[in-house]
Amino acid sequence: MDRDSRITRITRAMAKEVFLMAQSLRRRGCVLTKDQLITSARKIATSGQDFAKLICIIAKNCRDQRCSQELLCAVEQVQTMSNQLRIISSVKASLARSKSSEELLVENAQQLLQAVFKTMRAAEAASLRGLREPSPDPEELEVAAFCLQWRRKLLKHRLQETSNTACDELGLRNTSTKPPPTLATLVQEAV
Repeated sequence: MDRDSRITRITRAMAKEVFLMAQSLRRRGCVLTKDQLITSARKIATSGQDFAKLICIIAKNCRDQRCSQELLCAVEQVQTMSNQLRIISSVKASLARSKSSEELLVENAQQLLQAVFKTMRAAEAASLRGLREPSPDPEELEVAAFCLQWRRKLLKHRLQETSNTACDELGLRNTSTKPPPTLATLVQEAV
């Protein structure tokens, strides 16, 4: 996938922060202080808002109304969870450090990351249905280019799968073991 895409950078940064928080909670790797844990949670919440803003562009330009509505619902969930994580991190900043408060922060950050993953799946569906021509806004052009690039890779993968003439003993076409490219793998690969 395009490593320079802002959507890719945001999801990778979120996954990295959640991973660091979870490792710290298990006392493995770099153990974060209370302030670092709260800072990580705030970064994740901010990234969630930025991610939602970019995904709204896909929903706005989606040709299929049903996919657009599904994507907007997923984005709303990401925004709500981002706000919730920001509030929790503010409250926890004023309290003494405790295992339960750390667990709550990490759990909410992980749930937000799962919502991002779910939203990426909805964005895949919207991208496959096709997008309208974006406005000349650079942000919209970047998101459209990201979706178009992913769609081209998926179609290329599908074409390679169908052009495979090798058959097994039952006469069924062999497919590769390589899975098709997905937007959602961006989040999974980073974790």
